[in-house]
Amino acid sequence: MATPHFERILCPTDFSPFSALALRHALALTRQFGSRLKIVYVIPDPYAGAETGNVGPPWLQTQEVHGWVEAQMRLFLEPAREARIDHQIEVRSGEPWREIVAVAEVMRADLVVLGTHGRSGLQHLFLGSVTERLIRRLPCPVLTVAREEGRTWAAPGLISRILCATDFSDTSNEAVNLAFAIAGKGGAEVLLLHVVENLEEVREAASRVLIDVEALRADVERRSRARLLEVIDGAGEPGVPAEPRAVLGCAYKETLRLAATERIDLIVIGAQGHGLFEHLFSGSNAQHVIRAATCPVLTVRPLRLKGPPGEVQSTGLTLVQEHPVGSSR
Repeated sequence: MATPHFERILCPTDFSPFSALALRHALALTRQFGSRLKIVYVIPDPYAGAETGNVGPPWLQTQEVHGWVEAQMRLFLEPAREARIDHQIEVRSGEPWREIVAVAEVMRADLVVLGTHGRSGLQHLFLGSVTERLIRRLPCPVLTVAREEGRTWAAPGLISRILCATDFSDTSNEAVNLAFAIAGKGGAEVLLLHVVENLEEVREAASRVLIDVEALRADVERRSRARLLEVIDGAGEPGVPAEPRAVLGCAYKETLRLAATERIDLIVIGAQGHGLFEHLFSGSNAQHVIRAATCPVLTVRPLRLKGPPGEVQSTGLTLVQEHPVGSSR
């Protein structure tokens, strides 16, 4: 099994507590994988994209704004300095999701780590359509951090249990491969989940014809488990313990239930697929999984080659660029 290549990690922030949680995970991953870390802050610009030459309103360029951002950045990055982890910072203005995608493409990020809730006044920065846009458009996997119950990645190797949900599509196979690679790197175990939905439709059909629903249920679970074992044989390595789990029910509810009851440290899912997560990132299922999970969620999109940047155009102004750790700014 190949080691996951998290050479470049991007961590967007709005200086909120959720962003602070995301930073802790980004720092742990940076340490574990020897990555290069960049933190980006985007000042929301209501004039972004307007026919004004994209220079931004004058108040964004004042000393007061610069001073406030730099002071907040120093406080926010104290954990990075304490951990002696080298990093770079970049401050931009514009439409947040566009600027984040632009930075990720320019730096050729391998992973983006972000909090899903923001400060008062910026509460929609990483919620709803913005989160969906980022997951759909970012050129790499996305680790979202909503809330945690007494767990942290502050210590290396603290990821001990990974839940990976699969619908056997190509995209979910990429998620499986990444989950096993992370488990192999950190000595974790994998719970591989497949949820068979639409049981109520089967029950309704059974009421009209002679179908033994329980026998059908047992057969579906048996076939699903056999297929999960095939996936484990193809994706796992001898040193990674893995358990197949085939259940019937609602995909997002079963994912969240198992994540909570099995004390999962990381959920890994594919962003596009069929059946299990067909609509995961076009409707409410995304909100349920990302917001309600008590551990981070790693979303994997279909693999694509990283070409030159420019798929999403920046709409704003870069105020500060590339300040390494130890900078006095």
